[in-house]
Parts: sequence; C-alpha cells; structure tokens
Amino acid sequence: MKRSRTDGDANPLTTGRQRGPRTAAGKARVSLNALTHGISSTRPVLPGENNLDWEKHRKDISDALAPLGRVETVLAERVASALWRLRRVTAYEEAAIAERQHVQPASTRLLPHPIDIDKIIRYEAHLTRQLYQALHELEAMRAARRGQPAPLLRVDVQDPAGALAATARATA
Repeated sequence: MKRSRTDGDANPLTTGRQRGPRTAAGKARVSLNALTHGISSTRPVLPGENNLDWEKHRKDISDALAPLGRVETVLAERVASALWRLRRVTAYEEAAIAERQHVQPASTRLLPHPIDIDKIIRYEAHLTRQLYQALHELEAMRAARRGQPAPLLRVDVQDPAGALAATARATA
C-alpha cells in the first residue's frame, strides 16, 4: 500500500517538502554529483571529454571489427566502450602519480597511493575481462557464420604458458 503525505507516522519535518530534483534539467545536473574518476560510469562521455572523440572512436572500432547484424554490432560497441574506459584508467593513474610529486622520498613518487593502486588494478582487470569476453564472443559468432566450430578454448594472454599446459592436459 502506498503511503500518502498525510499518514500519521510520516516525518513532520519532511512532510510536504520535495525531495530531490523534479525536472529533467535538475535530474541531469545532480546525476554527476558522485562522479570522481569516471572509471565505473555508465555514461560513455563524461564532462571534460569530447563527444566527437567518442563518436570517432566508436566508429573506428566498429569499422575495424566490421560487425554483421545487431548482436555483432552490440559486441563491437562493448569493445569500443571497454577500450574508451580503459583510457580513463590510464588517465586516472597518471593523475594519481602527478598528485604525489611533492611526497618524499623520491621512490614514493613513482607509484600512486596504495588505495589508488588497488582501484586502478581492479578497474583495469574488470575492463580487460569485458574487452576480451566481447572479442571472444564476436570471434565465436564469426566462426559459426563461416561454418567453423567456435573456439572452445580462450588463450589467456596474461599467462599463455599456463593456458597451453591446460590444453595439453585436456587433450592428453
């Protein structure tokens, strides 16, 4: 049951007051209140970024991947988004290092603060997984379209020796 503002147990301090923006312009203005680094933002273009750069990047990736059909186009857009957001991770890392240039000793200036390092590693790993997952799915769809079996094995580019050893064990 939906409560009304006249309910007896409603907070008398907030009864009758609006909470938050009501107009589209107001909602758009406050939607960026919590934005700090933009790495996890769902928006493709953030304040300070150029929408034309994003559109060119997206088109270049789509042209390079040459998707056929709606599903492949969505996968190509995921690739473009992951690459665009990985660019933000690099920018965040550079900014975090720049903020530490006043710190002594000199060796601590070479890396971001440990809290920032954790964040950078986490987001970079997440976005890299998204990138490779979309590329793998795109590759599988293309193989199926050519009548070839979809690759069942993903080679881990971070540890190719381990992936090859796993393949050897599985085929033995």
